[in-house]
Amino acid sequence: GPNAGEPALDSPTPAEPTLPDNTKPDSGNLPAEGAEDEQPSDANQPVQDTSPSHPQEAPAADNGTDEEARPVQIPRALEGPATFFQYLQGKEFRDLMEAVGWSTLLIVTLAFSIWLITYIFQTIYSKLEGLASRLATGIRFRGAEIMQAETMQAVLRAFLRLLHLVLNILLILLVADWIISLFPGAEESPSAKVVRSVVRALVATMVFLTLFRGLRRGFALLNRSIPILQSRFIPDLEFQNTVLLSRDRLLGALQALTNGLKIACLLLISYFYMAGIFGLFEATENWASVLLGYVQKPLHGAAVAFVAYLPNLFFILVVIVATRYLVKFAGFLFREIEKGTIEINGFYPDWARPTHKILAVVLIAFASIIAFPYLPGANSDAFKGISIFLGFMVSLGSSAIIANIMAGVVITYMRPFRVGDRVKIGDTEGDIIEKSLLVTRIRTVKNVEITIPNGTVLASHIVNYSTAIDRKETDGLILHSTVTIGYDVPYKQVQELLIQAASELDFIKKTPAPFVLQTSLDDYYISYQINCYTDHPDRMARIYSALHQNILDRFNEAGVEIMSPHYYALRDGNQITLPEKNLPANYRTPGFRLSQEENQKEDS
Repeated sequence: GPNAGEPALDSPTPAEPTLPDNTKPDSGNLPAEGAEDEQPSDANQPVQDTSPSHPQEAPAADNGTDEEARPVQIPRALEGPATFFQYLQGKEFRDLMEAVGWSTLLIVTLAFSIWLITYIFQTIYSKLEGLASRLATGIRFRGAEIMQAETMQAVLRAFLRLLHLVLNILLILLVADWIISLFPGAEESPSAKVVRSVVRALVATMVFLTLFRGLRRGFALLNRSIPILQSRFIPDLEFQNTVLLSRDRLLGALQALTNGLKIACLLLISYFYMAGIFGLFEATENWASVLLGYVQKPLHGAAVAFVAYLPNLFFILVVIVATRYLVKFAGFLFREIEKGTIEINGFYPDWARPTHKILAVVLIAFASIIAFPYLPGANSDAFKGISIFLGFMVSLGSSAIIANIMAGVVITYMRPFRVGDRVKIGDTEGDIIEKSLLVTRIRTVKNVEITIPNGTVLASHIVNYSTAIDRKETDGLILHSTVTIGYDVPYKQVQELLIQAASELDFIKKTPAPFVLQTSLDDYYISYQINCYTDHPDRMARIYSALHQNILDRFNEAGVEIMSPHYYALRDGNQITLPEKNLPANYRTPGFRLSQEENQKEDS
């Protein structure tokens, strides 16, 4: 056991309950029971120190990680001079001094690095000022200056300042973590954690303030640039020569959108800044989790739902792509049929376009039916309600629409007319300008556009004047007109005059030649019908007008009156109806004629 004249440095004290079992002093220094006689009693024998101030003489622990997990203890330097000097000579003190030295060197290096970086950036700032003074114009795009030279300088300066700040912050963080790691056990110390958290909070605050200020300046710059670009890059929003939104309104909407985006960005970075600051400290770590949960949970739910919906989305995309290319292939096929490149027996070229439209509608409807169950929310009550409402609306107002559509399909494949044909539908005569599944539009000779539902067209008589031109077995459309001449005029003369009048017209065919038909022999006159061929049914009104004019001229030149014999009841004593230039040279107005029987009665 220890001598009476020496202080009991080796004996364990009950004031150290925190020491693990494997760090207790060696039991060899204490007198074992029944072994006091075997202990040496020499007072000059050195005493074995098993205190924690001599870690190099501590017994080896069974577990290699126990020494690392041992908490840092304050050296017991005040228990006596021998212990203090032993602590100064121990490894723990040497490690502490080494850590202090390296920390001092790191701090000096950090200060020098910050000074060097500041000097470099100051040089760059001066170069930037000189460059900006030499710039006459800013950035131009299509002749318009979208960014001035001063603005460019401000943007570059802000970027360089941000880069300068980021470099300094990174250096400070790196050196602070390095210094803390130099001290044994300091990384797990609560004080070190608090210091590290405070440093990181200060750095995060600096970054937040820089970003906040940069966003405000950036959006302010954007708002100043929008009016400059207004006159060149923001046109009026027009639809069919109608200004829906003027430039001023678009500019106001764009500025409002920019301001809203600025507010959203500032609120977003402020929100994440608060969550990050709360997450740095153990006392407020739960608050950070709550704040982040408000954003993380909806985003996580949306991401999970999106990932789960990917197979359905892929199927819908396949259906859309397949339908699109089927419609395009059908369009190519029917265009070639319409051009005549592809010929199908019994399928007319004018059927190609409407058939393509009908097939496209059928394909799109079929694809919609297939893809409908895979749409998001297809099985929801809202979707079902909308479907029922649309079905109810269609069932109420679709009877007339379906009837016209079906009539349009029937008319398409009946081929009674084509666009551009001169037709007569009911009492309407004109040229076909549009033929759709619902209506048929006709423009009359008076430039009046008439819209006829296809149901009415299908139920009416259709007269097509243009069909005879396209058929090879016919010689063209026959135009005809009827005149009535009395029995006193030779019929051969009338026929010659009518044929001559028709042959002089421009749009009348010379072959076959015009011909005359005597259609009736009435009580007082004969009906003569002039017939002539033409290939211009769209000029029917002009041809008829010119034909009647020529008939009148030829008959007047021949001295033949186109007059009903009923007129003879009041004809005596009056001049004939021929023009003055067509009267005979010795013509005299006749007197009133009286019969001989009447003269005899007067004499008696």
